[in-house]
Amino acid sequence: MPPEDELRRRTFIRTSLAAAAVAGTGFAAVGGAAPAASAAGRPTAGPAPAPAGPWDAFNLSPASRTVRPVAVRTSTGSVRRGRAPRGGGVGTVRLSGTGASVTLDFGQEVGGFVTLAFGAGTGADQVVALTYAELSTYVSTTASDASNGGTNDEPAVRYAATPGGTVDTRTDVPLAGADPVASANPASQLRGGFRYLTVVNDTSGTVELTGVTLAVGFAPNAADLRAYPNYFHCDDDLLNRIWYAGAYTVQTNIIAVGQGRTWGPPAVGWDNSAPVGEAGTTVLVDGAKRDRTVWPGDLGISVLTDYVSLGDLLTVRNSLQTLYNHQDPATGALPYAGPAVDFVGNSDTYHLWTLIGTAAYLQFSGDTDWMRGIYPQYRKAVTYITGKIAADGLLDVTASADWARTDADGKNIEANAIMYRALRTAGAPARAAGDSASADAWAALAATLKSAIADGGYWDEAAGLYRDKPTGDGAALYPQDGNALAVWFGLADDADRARTVSASLAKRWTAVGALTPEKGDGSVHPFPGGMEVHAHFTAGREATALDLIRREWGYMLNAPQGTASTFWEGYRSDGTSDYSGSYMSASHGWSTGPTSALTFHVLGIAPAADGGPDCTVAPRPGGLRSAQGRLTTPSGPVDVSWQAGPGGRFDLRFSAPAAVVGQVEVPVPDGAGHTVLFDGVPVWAGAGRSHGARRAGDRVRFDVRSGGAHTVSVRTG
Repeated sequence: MPPEDELRRRTFIRTSLAAAAVAGTGFAAVGGAAPAASAAGRPTAGPAPAPAGPWDAFNLSPASRTVRPVAVRTSTGSVRRGRAPRGGGVGTVRLSGTGASVTLDFGQEVGGFVTLAFGAGTGADQVVALTYAELSTYVSTTASDASNGGTNDEPAVRYAATPGGTVDTRTDVPLAGADPVASANPASQLRGGFRYLTVVNDTSGTVELTGVTLAVGFAPNAADLRAYPNYFHCDDDLLNRIWYAGAYTVQTNIIAVGQGRTWGPPAVGWDNSAPVGEAGTTVLVDGAKRDRTVWPGDLGISVLTDYVSLGDLLTVRNSLQTLYNHQDPATGALPYAGPAVDFVGNSDTYHLWTLIGTAAYLQFSGDTDWMRGIYPQYRKAVTYITGKIAADGLLDVTASADWARTDADGKNIEANAIMYRALRTAGAPARAAGDSASADAWAALAATLKSAIADGGYWDEAAGLYRDKPTGDGAALYPQDGNALAVWFGLADDADRARTVSASLAKRWTAVGALTPEKGDGSVHPFPGGMEVHAHFTAGREATALDLIRREWGYMLNAPQGTASTFWEGYRSDGTSDYSGSYMSASHGWSTGPTSALTFHVLGIAPAADGGPDCTVAPRPGGLRSAQGRLTTPSGPVDVSWQAGPGGRFDLRFSAPAAVVGQVEVPVPDGAGHTVLFDGVPVWAGAGRSHGARRAGDRVRFDVRSGGAHTVSVRTG
């Protein structure tokens, strides 16, 4: 390779290894990395890594696919530890007598197959038992945290420990016992998400544990887990940590197509050897520990996170293709969940999320060939769901399975906001397939739906929020998801109303995040919470958005019982787990909304709202002083950096391929006396001078006609 490329590669690797040490809760890494693979199993390059910089200190991904625990959390019984080795790990641990145990801490969420090494001090005929936990709350010597989705009875798995021998959970057969699945199929024992591994001496002698390693199983298509093509960095380190924790959460949700959760679940134990993808080598599933299944609603957030950080759009396509493979050929209904769950036709909203994900994939990848191939199925799916639009122009939900919200049937505001988004973005797939007539018809349906919401009695002026439904029980429910989506997706495009919704939602916050009344029980749910974050930004209340990110996602990241690295499926306002306690997933892609919001709004590289191929550069500082980062588009990377100064001073630099950035917006305080300069030439000085410059609230917007590197400055006078 050219000398400058080799220097860049070495700098990136050196900085990444240093960053792992700086991060403090990272892995002790050994070994090498697996090669990337294309959909056909051949090596592939993918986007180039982002440049090295201070942002690498926040990257949580391991530098190797083999990692070790970094600490001992706790122990029981007679336990003696040796000195920790200089290269990392926890050193030799001697467990003497029945029930002696040690809980090993990997420092953050991990997943894969464990290997144990035993020393010569191990007695003959000894047995060890293993349990796993994501949260410290559920560390146990007798059972792993719940994951199988049925009985959730997951007792410790037992293995023979021999002097000088090893146990590899990928290949070694567990001892017969309470878990027949593990004994019959060692590959079932992949544990997709955990932070803590507890090793218990299940016999009366001595077990000398000399080493524990984990073969990382997630994102098997990534040659270098740390080599993100995109990055984000600002002057608030908590926000930097949150951006990268969101990226890492989604990375742990990328799995091999044959390593999903079986369904129906076994009566005892778990089995993560089910085929859950039918295209390529990897799919994007809902959670690391469980369900390990492609769920379309989760993709509504996790696809955005993947795009702005990992850039793994091939996995997104594989996931969508798998869903289309299970479309009902008679009706056009798409799955509520992919294989092995295979629920089809019982969720109108998740059907719509697949359509939204399809349009997003096209926009983010530019893959018109795949879109043309899938378009007959896509069009049939649109026809199926638009057939449920009533005479008043509103979607009337008849297949009411949803993300766990109540009141999910009928003409609820959440479903109609999702319907509006699906119709609004359907034009790009239609035009890619040469079907302009359908594009126009779907745009007309979107306009009619928007008017029907505006005139249909949903808005409650006194509450400053939309009702879930105009009448009945739904009239007393003001949902987080429906109100947030109405603003984010543009149903509430009146600026004053959008700000009113934002302010009203913020009044409902608790100490640990925003309430989700449509779930009930004092719940805080980061899935609709991420929608709310996007809504605050869309409403022009960026400081409010950042406050919520710090409160809710900062809580999850810093909670002492957490993974210190990934975001949870849902919890209660007292901070305890929702979803039946230990069954809660602590690494769930639907909870990563802030990662895309920070790129789209704070950094300011935002894709077109209608699904078109261009984007805007429109930073929203929200009280921050600086930010920089990258978003890789189908035409190449867009790089942005900005600094905010006193008196409305603002300096922006960006570079982009030709015809990618169509508009630029910068914050300009109200009142006279501010000039906006584009490449040193005034485009605004109280009024437009060139490039179509115009004021939009507290911002000035102008058109860009060329790619390359540019500067924008806001000055007084």
